[in-house]
Amino acid sequence: MPSPTSPTGGAATVPWVALWEGESRLEPVRCDPESGFLRYTREERTDRDEHGVLWMRHIGRRGHGRPLFSQTHSRRQRQCMRSSLCQICGERIEPDGGRLPWLLPAREYGSRPKRLHTTGTPPTCRPCWTTAVEHCPHLRVEGAVALMVGEVVRWGVAGLLHTPGVSLQWTTCGYDESAPDLLGRVLAETQLVVLHDVREVPLPD
Repeated sequence: MPSPTSPTGGAATVPWVALWEGESRLEPVRCDPESGFLRYTREERTDRDEHGVLWMRHIGRRGHGRPLFSQTHSRRQRQCMRSSLCQICGERIEPDGGRLPWLLPAREYGSRPKRLHTTGTPPTCRPCWTTAVEHCPHLRVEGAVALMVGEVVRWGVAGLLHTPGVSLQWTTCGYDESAPDLLGRVLAETQLVVLHDVREVPLPD
């Protein structure tokens, strides 16, 4: 089971999905000379998803050094999206009436269609809504929108695209929209999902 959030500095709460300074180094990747695909020297079973996309592998352990609140740990972010884990406490979220609770920054939500929404922000369980709004600087300034989501579909990834002779480029790739050779050259950092049948609900006072 994931470990719960950890207090730092007395008042701040570190979300389970947040990256720590002590785990911010990445495992080096190499480009296969024949296929052009990215690889680790020693690849583990969980390094790739079912579409063959290679995921960032962080070196180090959670809780070491300072928390880097503006960054997420790629594997934990992926676990949240795929196993319905709360990004704040790391616990599994049980659907409420067949719907999952979600908390999105107001600006992100306001810029997209309301019934169909693509995001890299993991879900947040209802008990953690207040904690997230109170302690996340981004949400305190911008505001948050609480949602209940009917269906979550994995759309693709966001990460670094490796192209020979070209500087690394940040990109998003859809699993169905992108060619296999493109997916093979991306080092994924963020799982992107599409939220279907989205309903806004009030935030607790």
